[in-house]
Amino acid sequence: MNPRGAEKEYLQEGLRSGLKLDARFDALTPHLHVAWISWDSGFRGSGLRVGDRVIAIDGQPVVKPPDLATTQRTVPFMLGQYAENQTWDKQGRKEGDKVQVRIVRRREPGEGWEEHEFSGALLHERTWSIADTTRQIIGPGGPERMGRDGFDEAWMSWLEKRVFDWERLLDSTFGAWRTSRGTRAELANHLGHKARVDFLVEHHPGPFATAMREDWETVRACLDGDLVTLPADALEFRTRGEEQVKAIGLQAAAAWKVLLEARAGETLGAFPVVDPFRGDRSAVTGKLVSLPTLTQREWLVDMGKGYLAWNQSGAWVFCPANTPAMNKVFSAMQRYQKRVAPSVRLDIAVLGRILPDPRLLAGSGRTAAGLEVEPVAALVGGVVCVDVSDPSEGGPRFAGEETLSQERFGAPADDASPREVLTAMISAVKRGDQETWNGLFAGWRAVPDADRPIYYPVWTWNGRDSEWVRSRQLLLNKVLDARVRWIGEVRVVIRGDEAPGLPRVEEVELELDHVGLFEGQTRTFNSVDVRRRWTVQRRNGGPWRITSEQSL
Repeated sequence: MNPRGAEKEYLQEGLRSGLKLDARFDALTPHLHVAWISWDSGFRGSGLRVGDRVIAIDGQPVVKPPDLATTQRTVPFMLGQYAENQTWDKQGRKEGDKVQVRIVRRREPGEGWEEHEFSGALLHERTWSIADTTRQIIGPGGPERMGRDGFDEAWMSWLEKRVFDWERLLDSTFGAWRTSRGTRAELANHLGHKARVDFLVEHHPGPFATAMREDWETVRACLDGDLVTLPADALEFRTRGEEQVKAIGLQAAAAWKVLLEARAGETLGAFPVVDPFRGDRSAVTGKLVSLPTLTQREWLVDMGKGYLAWNQSGAWVFCPANTPAMNKVFSAMQRYQKRVAPSVRLDIAVLGRILPDPRLLAGSGRTAAGLEVEPVAALVGGVVCVDVSDPSEGGPRFAGEETLSQERFGAPADDASPREVLTAMISAVKRGDQETWNGLFAGWRAVPDADRPIYYPVWTWNGRDSEWVRSRQLLLNKVLDARVRWIGEVRVVIRGDEAPGLPRVEEVELELDHVGLFEGQTRTFNSVDVRRRWTVQRRNGGPWRITSEQSL
């Protein structure tokens, strides 16, 4: 017996299931979402889980009410709602009677949904207190509701906050794995409550402590992700990428040295120190000057435009960032990001020709007057060397670009499954095969709508290149691997007979698992950086194509 004395139980009127269900009638299949299962619910241990979707109660299917008035009138009396006890009273139910629910849940990992039936007992709500006192406790052997036991808040307040957080983390539609919540950050927060759960189990053993420990472990396992064993060659694509970066970097350094040596005869030997307005500029006009590496923090901004700005001994030299010559440099850098490595330091060294007209800048909290140069060549991040005078079609190439070769694997067969299409997309990112990656995305779009779906026969994705670079960046840094976890069922978005000329469009939803390295273990995770949910569509039974405009 607890040393604090005997306990007394109080039986309340009315029966309850101990479930908290959210009505979600606008889903493809109307259902009651299991938001929480109370620690003293008769459904504890039945197999029912938070996140399950209840589609039938005692054999009666859950249906969407015909209008708002009916919804407001009937929903409060349904299972898991605040007035459910009135329904049990009308049905003549008694304590211990069973309620059977049929639910659907995702078959994870796998495809589609699976149905289960569970039953739980209806119970009277109970409260407990220490005998002959008004000090209420949470369950037999549990802590006092308003007690703290040395912690910073009362047990009841702590319980309410944990339930509030945990039901949102476990939500099968809007939880930690289906929104941009970071599972690793949430896990760190969750582990902060372990000490209190351990204290509860040790000092207040009983059904409440047992249930809280089970719930805490369920949330921990959810946030921790699945432990993944990667094959030995899983990161071979990174090794190939690192070798390519090193090779191009060496070619860039060599090319930059050759450029400087070739132009040495017309290059000033020192930084041009001349008054840009009062001094004699003729001695330096038309000459080349080798300007050292400059970080983006050293740029100046005037009238919304950026300028590379070098300063020595009070003299300034400027290079506008938006000139045709600099645009060629940045275009070459972007090709490097797409074909070699997505990350490039924006540190720029310039070999520039001094122009006849000076420039006055009044921005970035200062006023500066100096000479202006037009770039003849530039070295970006120490790895992208660009000779602006290169006459190559499409703009000057960066050093080593002509040595790059890319094996094109192409899209999978037209009858490839949604899983195969998404897997091919991931493989294309690993190989750096943007051409194949581009071809896996749809050039059209169908927007689902129950009343009036919308069809765009031509769809342009303006951010395609930036999302490609972002995908490459993820797989070369934070993400070790990505794989299809779940595939939904095929559903018809447009039947094709709604209007003349419309195709039949079908859609499938998929979810990806992203794998990262955490504390020496490879585990699945979710964060704001990755995209877990994907959709693919097809027209008239043709090949599946990705319609999610996003990076990996």
